[in-house]
Amino acid sequence: MDITSMAISAIGGLALFLFGMKVMSEGLQKVAGDRMRAVLSAMTSNRFAGVGTGLMVTAVVQSSSATTVMLVGFVNAGLITVTQSIGVIMGANVGTTVTAWLVAVIGFKVHISFMALPAIAIGFFPRLFGFRKLADWGEVILGFGVLFLGLDFMKDAVADLKDAPQVLAWIAQCRADDLTWRLIAVGVGMVVTFIIQSSSAAMAVTMTMAAEGIIDLPTACALAVGQNIGTTITANLASIGTSAAAKQSARAHMLFNVIGSIWPIVLFGPFLALMDIIVPGALQGTPSQALLASFLAAFHTIFNVINTVIFLPFTRQLAWLSTKLVWDKGGEEPHLRFLDPNLMGSPPMALHAARSELLRMLEIVESMLINVRKLIASPDKKMGKVADEILASEQIVDLLEREISVYLVPVTRMDISYKQSQEIGGIITAVSDIERMGDHCEALLKLARRRYDKKLAPTEGAIEELTEIGERVQGFLALLRENMFAASDLSIDRAQEFENSIDEMRKRSRKGHVSRLNKQECSVNQGLIHIDMLTSFEKIGDHAFNVAQMLAGER
Repeated sequence: MDITSMAISAIGGLALFLFGMKVMSEGLQKVAGDRMRAVLSAMTSNRFAGVGTGLMVTAVVQSSSATTVMLVGFVNAGLITVTQSIGVIMGANVGTTVTAWLVAVIGFKVHISFMALPAIAIGFFPRLFGFRKLADWGEVILGFGVLFLGLDFMKDAVADLKDAPQVLAWIAQCRADDLTWRLIAVGVGMVVTFIIQSSSAAMAVTMTMAAEGIIDLPTACALAVGQNIGTTITANLASIGTSAAAKQSARAHMLFNVIGSIWPIVLFGPFLALMDIIVPGALQGTPSQALLASFLAAFHTIFNVINTVIFLPFTRQLAWLSTKLVWDKGGEEPHLRFLDPNLMGSPPMALHAARSELLRMLEIVESMLINVRKLIASPDKKMGKVADEILASEQIVDLLEREISVYLVPVTRMDISYKQSQEIGGIITAVSDIERMGDHCEALLKLARRRYDKKLAPTEGAIEELTEIGERVQGFLALLRENMFAASDLSIDRAQEFENSIDEMRKRSRKGHVSRLNKQECSVNQGLIHIDMLTSFEKIGDHAFNVAQMLAGER
């Protein structure tokens, strides 16, 4: 086989490997999406929890780049701080070595063609025959098969390099025993990972070349160090156009991997000697392909574990250092906190972001209602700043209604599960209901302003009735807020109690209003404003019940 044919076969195999990894990663995210979302949202209790979370999530999605890109989105959304994200980054670096172990254990100890094609067939048929519940697992198996088929093509192409003496002669010069060539190998590993955007794929290529004897083991280890640096480019690209904090998180990832690569370059010989004790026999004689692959996988894992142990006590210092690499210190707070485009590649994370923005939208309406109730309870006070805050909040609520819906539309076009599709529909409906709550808060403001301008002072009985129903509606919104991410804990019967009691309060207050009119305690104009206020409170309760039904999975 000539050089051109070998290159085409190798590139095609690499493309299959990357495609298989993408399919497998997406399938795993669908299978574990909700659990992964819950873990990520509660991952910052301490730095050790962050490391464990980063390791686990990356092992599941089979991509440290996917984890760090999601992490940048979380930091940009304000869900976690830069310091908290660093522990997750460290765990992600360890978690990404799982792929190398899969390649080492399966790719070089089992005849791949016996596994790849059956896996592709098994994974494809559930979707073909419409087995919805098995389709996501089938996608995982399909991606697994394509990944190893690509590795098989790469192995064959690299093996043919042995018949190209010119290439072997050039590669033979690149020995990592020499510091200069070691740095060159690190640079090559970094650039290759920059280009293909996957340290796992770059590692698979390195393992294949080492197993076939194209490069020696020390050079392969130096390439692995460079690949660890190269993988940081994805998160840094994802941070373009994000907040200063998100940029700092991406820079912290780069600093961790770059600084952490210094000691293995300087102490390369002693580190290889340590690895020879852990995985004996790979550096002497003619080791098997499986032993060489296992040595590289172990090198990759232990290198990242040692870095994590070294840097874990210094996460705050690393976060501080990352701020020096970001010149944009942030300006005005954006209206959108959670809807980060970087999360769009993962439907579970995109839905988490949308639900977080929905929660924020509800909290804004809650604050509007609190301010409105203050104005209603103090009819003689000027509205001034409080009224301005209500109107400004209403504009943000209107913006969020539009932006959340726009954000979710592309997600509906992705390959998502039925449950995720239902959740998207529920969120879009809830967005509309919460926006209508904001409209009714604005209507209450206008009624309070009309009452103030026309000097239509309400009776004590009217204020008591509005206070009572306002408190009940406020409690209903608090119930929704508390259960936005714990829908299983929301009892629809409890929500129905709120709804019924609000309706009953409105009926009782209307009777009280009629009684006051009969006693000539209030004027008709005062009464009309009072009735309209009661109606607005009751309408907010109606929309709140709609949202409660969505959260409980009944709408």
